Amino acid sequence: MTEEFATYGLPVWFMWVVGGLKVLLALSLLVSFWRPELMRPAAIGMAILMLGAVGMHIKIGDALKKTTPALNVLILSLLVAFLPV
Repeated sequence: MTEEFATYGLPVWFMWVVGGLKVLLALSLLVSFWRPELMRPAAIGMAILMLGAVGMHIKIGDALKKTTPALNVLILSLLVAFLPV
């Protein structure tokens, strides 16, 4: 991950911030099974992170194969956030 963030021109500390946010948001999505009010904010937060990830992959010209995981999580996060339950 350190090399990947360096390729994007981002500092190492930012990698830790993004990783921490991903873990926090993923845990929030799990907790939303018991606390449904957390689902939409957590899913929107994850979508924002994944939008940034997709943007960085496009910016440096990564192949679709490398971009697809972030794109899939972006789409799924948006579905969770905005489809009626």
